[in-house]
Amino acid sequence: MTFYASVLCLHVTAVLVMSAILGCDFLTLLHLRRASTMAEAHAWIDPFPKLPVLAGASLLVILLSGVYLALPAAAPGKAWPKVAVGSLFLMAPFGVMTGKRMQAIRKAYRETKVMSPELLGQLRDPFLKRSLAIRIATFLGIFLLVSAKPGLWASIGLVGSAMLIGFLSSSRRGDQAADHVSTFPDTW
Repeated sequence: MTFYASVLCLHVTAVLVMSAILGCDFLTLLHLRRASTMAEAHAWIDPFPKLPVLAGASLLVILLSGVYLALPAAAPGKAWPKVAVGSLFLMAPFGVMTGKRMQAIRKAYRETKVMSPELLGQLRDPFLKRSLAIRIATFLGIFLLVSAKPGLWASIGLVGSAMLIGFLSSSRRGDQAADHVSTFPDTW
């Protein structure tokens, strides 16, 4: 196996890991938003303790291997590699902010015995839903971008549209802190 093929395999593996991480985040958020008691939240408050570390490592591998793989294609006039890298950097702050909010939720959960309105509000924080939707949509936009390899404005439009779709898909119910979640389609 050539070095290029090894890097490509590593890159694809990291992309699949990141997809799984986003899926785990989705399931966790779905169940936490449904929780109305401490017992319901218990299994989902920290189901995968090492997930943030794995996410950071995966993002780093995607970035480094992606840059290596795109170098030959990043000749003058090829904008999609630059837009793809920039888009990855746009995803990271949303993940970091979400991680900090989840740490606060876990701390509040450990310090209380009864589901308080404050903790319930934290579990249903609209930012968590928006952040995840934007990260998922951006990730899919990057995948489409790398597959299609369009020019500058089409690249920016594709990723920008994906991010907008993510934002709008997470905003469709008005996101009131006390909205009750009853079925899977209504939660998103």
